[in-house]
Amino acid sequence: MNILLYINKIRHMRTIFIISVVSILLIIFYSSYSSYSDTPNNSNIPTVSFPFKNMFDDNGNKLNIILIAAPFRSKKDDELYDSYKKQGLSFAGISSYLDFPNPINNPYEDTYHVVQKHNYPSMVTTWLNCFRKNGYTQPFSHLPHMLLTEADLKDVSTVNIDPTIPKEYDFLYCCLPDNDQCTPGWQSYNRNWDLAKKCLEVMCSQFNLKGILVGRKGCEFTNQCDGIVKVVPFLPYHEFQKEIQKCRFLFVPNVSDASPRVITETICYNIPVLVNQNILGGWHNVIPSVTGEFFTDENDIASSISKLMKNYSQYQPRKWYTENRGNTISGKKLADFLIQHYPSLNNKDMKYATITL
Repeated sequence: MNILLYINKIRHMRTIFIISVVSILLIIFYSSYSSYSDTPNNSNIPTVSFPFKNMFDDNGNKLNIILIAAPFRSKKDDELYDSYKKQGLSFAGISSYLDFPNPINNPYEDTYHVVQKHNYPSMVTTWLNCFRKNGYTQPFSHLPHMLLTEADLKDVSTVNIDPTIPKEYDFLYCCLPDNDQCTPGWQSYNRNWDLAKKCLEVMCSQFNLKGILVGRKGCEFTNQCDGIVKVVPFLPYHEFQKEIQKCRFLFVPNVSDASPRVITETICYNIPVLVNQNILGGWHNVIPSVTGEFFTDENDIASSISKLMKNYSQYQPRKWYTENRGNTISGKKLADFLIQHYPSLNNKDMKYATITL
């Protein structure tokens, strides 16, 4: 009898042991699977497209954080967001498109997101901000946010100044075409063509400045600029970069613009910029007497031009950018911000983070 009890006891203990081992293995498997699901590695992080953006570490590996950079345009964008979320990816918002995430003032903008009543700050963990208007930060004020634009991450070492390119123009202004009739559209609103025409009259009549207008071929504006302002159609990227280097300063009358990259590119070419004081983003890279000057409209642009032209040799835009922006400075701040606010970040040892490789 004692022997039978002993045998049964042994069998019971063996059963408990087996169950315990299986349970431990299941826990390990589940934890590994959960970790894999919650923190995708680089190989299974999707390469996204507008209105989403990828972020990368200093080795060019994709981070498991997807940026929402603009309003959704279709049901497909909604479905992609849900898909990325199910994959365990995290999200951040970035203000790099017009007034986003605030109501967009451009009357030619797509309205799908308005009809759907999207609340983008509720979809993300943090927000990268470009605004200085307090009201514009209200939608994401409850989130951890930092002042940073995609243009701040430009690697200045990739911008090579060609010393053989002569200065042909005093200024360059870019306003891409909306249509063949040159009637108002998304681009003319975004680049503030109406204000630009008023300022061009001052620039030509009072200062006799030579300029190049990119994208406004066939569009009418003041005859004060006849013979001294060249108008060309849209230019491929590399040709446009050459034209920038031919000018003495960049003219940016834009308001509804979240930090145009052309400002940063021009600064990196060591060329100062003349920018609308009321621009939504990119204002933080315009340092008076260093990287360029501000103006507000046709009534005060003359004084800004006079200052810029009189002190032209004193501006040091590329030096300032090298010492204050770029991937190793702004990118380092971005990396620290992400490490702080995303516990499941797939690379907490990166030297810097960037958005555009």
